[in-house]
Amino acid sequence: MIVTIDNRYDGVIIDNSSLPQTKDEFKKEVVRLIDNLKNKKTLWIKIPIEKSDLIPILTSLDFEFHHCDERNLMLIKKMVADAIVPTTKNYIAGVGAIVFDEGRLLVIKDRISSGYKLPGGHIDKNESIINAVKREVYEETGINIEFESIINIGHFRNGQFGESNLYIVCTAKALSKEISINDSNEIEEARWMLPEDFLNSENVNNYNKSVVKAALSNKELKLTEQQLKLKVADCEVFF
Repeated sequence: MIVTIDNRYDGVIIDNSSLPQTKDEFKKEVVRLIDNLKNKKTLWIKIPIEKSDLIPILTSLDFEFHHCDERNLMLIKKMVADAIVPTTKNYIAGVGAIVFDEGRLLVIKDRISSGYKLPGGHIDKNESIINAVKREVYEETGINIEFESIINIGHFRNGQFGESNLYIVCTAKALSKEISINDSNEIEEARWMLPEDFLNSENVNNYNKSVVKAALSNKELKLTEQQLKLKVADCEVFF
């Protein structure tokens, strides 16, 4: 028998470890559950990729897609028309780094775009912002850094794959100086450059120029990590 758990949104979640073995039995159990749910507004179920053949059964019962990851799809059925459902959105999150050392700026040139830009890349699943920027800078330049602050957040609503891109630009202190590219498949060149040469280059995009200008001129306008006791574990908070 399918097992359910109440959630905070006045609904129930189906425990996917209790799913029946056959599709016919699964459909009967879900229909029975729908018919017997009282005073609940939503019904949720997460389907692992190994059981993706159950998805058409759920959509035929008016379940809708809510969110997913590489191995799971969460579906929801509104039991009442005015059910409040927390919205979800696919974001591709990335970080960039502004690293100065002795008046020089750390820059890279990748194999896709022309011109120099700031080192950075995507935040991996379950990776913190601080660890992501350290990892990306090291992979692309071989430079070890110490995170200082967040100086800019860019939101690009029509980014890669048609999804929103959230890009977080950080300032960091260089802990080493010698360039050694670890990701040579992506990175063509890494170097220290005078900021004025970077800002005057026609091949540097306006966004990169703007955040570097902000780092040079707005030295006090930065968000630094704060150590707070929060209800949610593994958080990063900056202000």
